[in-house]
Amino acid sequence: MLEFDFKEEPKVNMEFLKQKIPTTTFNYDELIHEAHLRAFSIAKMMQLDLLKDMQDSLLKAQKEGMSFESWKKEIKPNLAKKGWLGKTEVIDKTTGEIKIINVNNRRLKNIYNTNMRSANAQGRAKEQYARKGKVYLRYVAIMDGLTRESHAKLHGTILPREDGFWSSNYPPNDWGCRCYVQSLSQAELKTKGLKVSPKAPEFKAHKDWNYDTRNLKGNEGIRQIIEYKAKRYANNPALLRSLNNLKEEIKQVEKNYLALKHLRQKAIKSEEYDKEFLSIAKTPISLQKALGSKAKEVYLSGYTLRTHTHHDNVGEFDYSLLPFLLKDSNVYKTQKGNKDNHILYFSHFGDYYKAVFKKSVIDEIFLQSLIKSNSGKF
Repeated sequence: MLEFDFKEEPKVNMEFLKQKIPTTTFNYDELIHEAHLRAFSIAKMMQLDLLKDMQDSLLKAQKEGMSFESWKKEIKPNLAKKGWLGKTEVIDKTTGEIKIINVNNRRLKNIYNTNMRSANAQGRAKEQYARKGKVYLRYVAIMDGLTRESHAKLHGTILPREDGFWSSNYPPNDWGCRCYVQSLSQAELKTKGLKVSPKAPEFKAHKDWNYDTRNLKGNEGIRQIIEYKAKRYANNPALLRSLNNLKEEIKQVEKNYLALKHLRQKAIKSEEYDKEFLSIAKTPISLQKALGSKAKEVYLSGYTLRTHTHHDNVGEFDYSLLPFLLKDSNVYKTQKGNKDNHILYFSHFGDYYKAVFKKSVIDEIFLQSLIKSNSGKF
């Protein structure tokens, strides 16, 4: 059975929260099932900056093991400052619908529990499906007076992890669900005197949770977010244009990753690839102005990939994210470098990044350095 070291940061759980894309929704069920695995969304929180603040606060709570009371005490002043506490009027910018909601302790506790339990489930599932050999999963319900009868009936169910039952019934299975899953090898089953269930029980999760919550499908959720947004914004040309730009940025990131991986492997082996370079992002107007450049693309050279291996927490995936790191919504600070043709960008996209750009003598822009930090301190 998997054991968790509570002295260690829950890195897998944190990664699940960190990789989510802040996505505004007026109602929870606007997102299609698996899209919730890739979107960080709080129903009727329509401010992206506030969504990011909430995501960061929950990441901190996950990292430090903060209780709900501690998290609530820390987040409330920011919610009050930004007008999302107590009786609050919210507007659906797409439809114009207006609704009064009450952001109270009960609503905050639901937000905290939903995100924490989902993150914990992702961390558990990732480790369980990484185990080698024949592995079985055991459904565990918290058998107290608060447990739903339908969930209590699942308690003790043991099935192979490949069984189709888990694809739609891996907890959480409802709002406030506290159930979880244990993994057991054949030897552990024998030692504990446990037996595999003869068949999967009949059960149907709540409609909001009736999907594969294990998050084993990679980027499928991102595509579902885009599909949902495309339908929702069909009659709004400006929003649809932004969505199409997002599609192109995601394509660029995927293209970047494969090309960077290939160039980095070659560059590390030989200096002959130092002058080979890749186009990894379109140059935003803000960067053009900062460098006094007309360059339309940002390049990355084999030399940078070869000589910056000392930044051991920065890999191909981080470099490939440049289209997002350069977005105005993610850049929180810029400053001049130590030379006229250098500029520093500080971005927050899951992690904090410091990027250094240089303009060449023939007016090309190169990413010269990329550093990552969990805290924003460089």
